[in-house]
Amino acid sequence: MKARKVGDLDPTAALRPNVDAIVRVRSDELRGYAEEALTPEAGEAQHQMRIAAKRLRYVLEVFAPCLGEEADAARRDAKRLQSVLGDLHDCDLMLPKVEHIPSLSKLLQERRERLFDEFADLWRSLDVHLSFP
Repeated sequence: MKARKVGDLDPTAALRPNVDAIVRVRSDELRGYAEEALTPEAGEAQHQMRIAAKRLRYVLEVFAPCLGEEADAARRDAKRLQSVLGDLHDCDLMLPKVEHIPSLSKLLQERRERLFDEFADLWRSLDVHLSFP
């Protein structure tokens, strides 16, 4: 999926209002996947949410010097979210490849279930923090 367009940027304005607009769009983009991604079998929404977390993280990394400590905390949170969703997606990619090996398929499915629970718990704990700015 393509990144959401950030409208109303003003190249003649101060940096901070433009950065706030970019971060707000990236944060909203991430949140837009949450409801569906919190369904265990919604692998595609979880994958798209991981990509949205990556986009938010990269914006926060680039502009951290002008955003302060709150942005750094949000960047760390986005990175954690990106990581667990990446591991979840890896399971989704591997499960079809091992379905003919029942013992491995079972272990991988159990890992996916644990990762999903970790993701859901993490999202509930981070939702307020990722409201930056």
